[in-house]
Amino acid sequence: MSRQQPPTPPTPPDQDRHRSAPRPPDRSRNGGTPVDVRLERAMRLLRGATVHGVKLSARAWTNHPIHQTEIPRVTHDRALVIVGGFAGSIDFYTLLRRSYEGAGFRRVAVMPPVDNAFADIRQSAERLGSIVRLLGGEVDIVGHSEGGLMARWFVKELGGADVVRHVVTLGTPNRGLPVRIEDYPWLERSAMARRVHKVVDTIADRTVMPMASVALRQMLRGSEFMATLGPEVPEGRTEYLAVRSRWDGVVPYGSADLPPGPNVANVALRSGPRQGNHGAIASTSVEAFTASLTFVRRD
Repeated sequence: MSRQQPPTPPTPPDQDRHRSAPRPPDRSRNGGTPVDVRLERAMRLLRGATVHGVKLSARAWTNHPIHQTEIPRVTHDRALVIVGGFAGSIDFYTLLRRSYEGAGFRRVAVMPPVDNAFADIRQSAERLGSIVRLLGGEVDIVGHSEGGLMARWFVKELGGADVVRHVVTLGTPNRGLPVRIEDYPWLERSAMARRVHKVVDTIADRTVMPMASVALRQMLRGSEFMATLGPEVPEGRTEYLAVRSRWDGVVPYGSADLPPGPNVANVALRSGPRQGNHGAIASTSVEAFTASLTFVRRD
């Protein structure tokens, strides 16, 4: 007579894992839209590579001589704050900082970016406000790319108008980054282009956009942030200069200017692609530096 074997105890639920079982999709930050795990990982790698690329490019002009101009030296005692752009770092603006110091600014600060400027622009603007308060007195602000939006938000929404004398935006998407086909009237007339755009837009909404940084989504034309900020700047004592280039390569020429106003000036660079690209505007471009220095040295 054979002895019966005791029944095998059931496997605990947390150990019952089948290799064939699909991995549940991750959820994005904007309401639970499923996103592909591999695509999310690729996006993180892309963000890291972008930051690393910016840092490498900064090394190229570490020993670059500072910009020399025939403009008289700065005589006022205002501090100047440089606010970097998307994926930026302090090192990227070393040449710009040294050049302003060489022009007579006794206090020049470069704002450390919040999460390499991937974070909420409003949060970055709050950090800018903290730096301005630490410096004390009136200041001038030079914002590159996204940094110009931080400066504008600080002045308009956080009380910066009381202490900011000048704001310079270098290659800043003051009118928002165009992403809709309606932003390109010449393209919207094509039926084929409209169909292709509809497919691409649907795919992007389900994949790339949920994982894009908060700051990038805020910079898009039509976003809640851009609608609140608006292209117009408030009238008042703070004066604005928007510097843009047809060879920017990142921010479209038609998005980088400011609407005309009593305290607004716009400058279009004449430099070619070598000195008019998005990075050069805030580093090696003598033309961009001369325009901004001429503006902020005024009393």
